Amino acid sequence: MNIPPARNPNMRSHINPNMRPHIDPRRRSHIDPNRRSHIDPNRRSHINPNQRSHIDPRRRSHVDPFRRSHINPRMRSAINPRQRSSIDPSRVSNIRGLYIFSKNGHPIGFTVEADAEVTLIFDASSEWVGFLVATGDGGFNQFDLSKAWAGFWCSSAEGSFNIFDLQRNWVGFTT
Repeated sequence: MNIPPARNPNMRSHINPNMRPHIDPRRRSHIDPNRRSHIDPNRRSHINPNQRSHIDPRRRSHVDPFRRSHINPRMRSAINPRQRSSIDPSRVSNIRGLYIFSKNGHPIGFTVEADAEVTLIFDASSEWVGFLVATGDGGFNQFDLSKAWAGFWCSSAEGSFNIFDLQRNWVGFTT
């Protein structure tokens, strides 16, 4: 992936949670679901897809890319980075979506917005690997391609997110 320096946490410490306490969930309780139940879908039914059908792709076709061609990159070339170079970070250096990093700062993927509620997740090779459904409070629930709930994204600051698995372990972040 071609990550522009301004969005690369390995080149800009101010966007790297490992170097900036303000966006590190281990050092800031306000953005840590282990210490703040308000952002933890396991403790707040409003953002839990198992308890709220509105954000569950298994129960609501509007947020299911497999039942709605408009948000499926296999059916719509405009949201498929393999078919549209302007959204493929291996061909352009600054995409509109988010760059995804492991918590150690290794680039692992990127996102493409499909519509206002669904964002697609691609790995570093532009392979579609999952999708996000907006929770309505600034966060997202993450699903794999089998529609299994895989984790959640909490806002950290200025349009970036910290990524957690379902056990509330911090696994990554975005820029």
